[in-house]
Amino acid sequence: MTSEWSFEGRSAVVTGAGSGIGKAVTLTLAAAGAKVLAVDVDGDSAKATANEATSSVVPYQADVADRAQVFGYADAATAEHGAPTLFFNNAGVEGVHKSILDTDPADWLRVIDVNLNSMFWGLQAILPHMVAEGAGAVVNTGSILSLKSAPDRSDYAVTKHAVLGLTRSAASEMAAHGIRVNCLCPGPVETPLMRRSELLVNPEDPDWERRRFEEGTPIGRYASPREIAETVMFLLRGDVGYQTGSAVVIDGGITSV
Repeated sequence: MTSEWSFEGRSAVVTGAGSGIGKAVTLTLAAAGAKVLAVDVDGDSAKATANEATSSVVPYQADVADRAQVFGYADAATAEHGAPTLFFNNAGVEGVHKSILDTDPADWLRVIDVNLNSMFWGLQAILPHMVAEGAGAVVNTGSILSLKSAPDRSDYAVTKHAVLGLTRSAASEMAAHGIRVNCLCPGPVETPLMRRSELLVNPEDPDWERRRFEEGTPIGRYASPREIAETVMFLLRGDVGYQTGSAVVIDGGITSV
């Protein structure tokens, strides 16, 4: 008999699994015995993650902004590994790093689609499987910009504020079904998304932008994806039964100052 914190044989879905935090969570779940559907818009990246895994990981290509494709990955996970009871609802984009006045409507809508609508579709697709099982844990990826904002980040901050609100709504609705839903709020992490953000903010000198981020972090560095993955694993554990609807901040102290 497995303990409540064991992931052995559990069916899991991770979106944005081809790189960064999603890849780290996929590999960590697999190493802990879970059977993971690794979803990414880049099918080759999803396959590369699966090839690194120590256990059962199935790659799956999907655009999370497309509701039909989201329901497709939920069905695929169930067909491959049984009803998913672990869900890291993670995929997102960095936004355009422009002022409100300069943001193009098409860019605005794309960020809303990928960072927010995808989260809603993911919950709609996965939660019925968890309800049928009578248990489950979801971690939605927010940001420290779920709790604060920054100049030229309206598109990103709006979506991440909304992800926290969505998390709290889902947590209150799902508690009676034995399902917990929490929001991960990381600061700067060593990922391709951060590389793209640095380049967008300062195309002439992205390394200077990185130093600015690091100097604004009390710990003085970016987090590693593995550090974030360990927090996700904690939130997915079955013995963390009282934590739901939370904004779980892991930011090197940024929001403490």
